[in-house]
Amino acid sequence: MWLFIASGLSALTLLVHVIAGGRSVARPVLESELSAEPKYASYYCWHMVSIVIAFMALAFALPALSLASIDLAWAATLLAFLFAVWSLALTVWKRQRFITLPQWLLFLPIAVAGFLGLQ
Repeated sequence: MWLFIASGLSALTLLVHVIAGGRSVARPVLESELSAEPKYASYYCWHMVSIVIAFMALAFALPALSLASIDLAWAATLLAFLFAVWSLALTVWKRQRFITLPQWLLFLPIAVAGFLGLQ
């Protein structure tokens, strides 16, 4: 059950990333005065994150359905945990408000659900 929850949370995070992140991150990057290299490298990275989150949803769902190795769920759990930690670390390091970089709020529940599903 917990792996299904982690998969659903990952899918929900993907939607938030694509819809809200598209408006608040991807579009402003493309409309910025940055030169081509940092502009399109940032846009490329934004899409890489989309791909990774989609992979995470699948990496939790397949083992939950007994269609793949539990190693996939371990990898997705580790990614979610590291994404949450990096979001929190960056927030503290750059002295931002926790709501300015809220990615940790999305990835921490995924990591917890994944970890519980691996028990």
